Amino acid sequence: MVTRNPLSQSHGFTLLEAIIAITLLGILGGVVATFIKSPVDAYVAQGSRAVLTDAADGALRRVTRDVAAALPNSLRSISGGGSTACFELIPVLAGGRYRNQTSATGTGDVLDFATTDTSFDVLGQIRMANLPTGTNLVAIHNLGISGADAYAGDNTASISAASTTAVTLAAGKKFPFLSPNKAFSVIPSNSVVYTCTGSTLLRSTRAFTGTAPTLSLAQLGACPVTGTTLVSNVSNCSFSYTPAVNQRDGILSISLALTLNSETVTLYDQVMVNNAP
Repeated sequence: MVTRNPLSQSHGFTLLEAIIAITLLGILGGVVATFIKSPVDAYVAQGSRAVLTDAADGALRRVTRDVAAALPNSLRSISGGGSTACFELIPVLAGGRYRNQTSATGTGDVLDFATTDTSFDVLGQIRMANLPTGTNLVAIHNLGISGADAYAGDNTASISAASTTAVTLAAGKKFPFLSPNKAFSVIPSNSVVYTCTGSTLLRSTRAFTGTAPTLSLAQLGACPVTGTTLVSNVSNCSFSYTPAVNQRDGILSISLALTLNSETVTLYDQVMVNNAP
């Protein structure tokens, strides 16, 4: 009896069968990829838009916070032309009310507007201990016009000493206008500038420049191009300021567009600017 080796009955596959199998797998893979590509692309695009929206929203919140705390009539915008634009403001660090008349017993240090004065009492306590180090100024009734412009130093004076109840000035100062609310503000000796340049939104500080609330680029000098980067990937940015919407409040309009991975997100915001001195 003749026995056969079981291995002699097994067969492999031919080259033609391998080619057919590979071709079918390629076709199947292409069909599957066609259906998968769109959801994957949508997922990536959604992620890019979420990143851009979060970044733009954070930058606008910072801008809004600074604008809300700006000295009345200190905001001014400059168009640098091309891809550069900026606006400037003076931040308020603290504030309070000055004494304008003596107490019933005839005591108290009154701020005198008729002549130079070097000190005054503060009515109600202010947190002077939280002020940053460096030169801080008192500003009273800033109108942003000639003769009453904080940028020019018309209505500001350097502080040499301050407590929660009194302020002493570094030199005698005759303030041009009293405040109807008997209010004063404490400001730093520099302004804050927001600049859109190239693909970034920057925040920087600089010494006071100019004597009017709105100046040409030639008068103000170029927008700063160095500072702290608030957001990158900026594809379009613009500032528009209307200083007197209803005689007291202004409107700052901000348009900020960010682009990443061919996805663009544009945020637009309007910030109310309190110009009541």
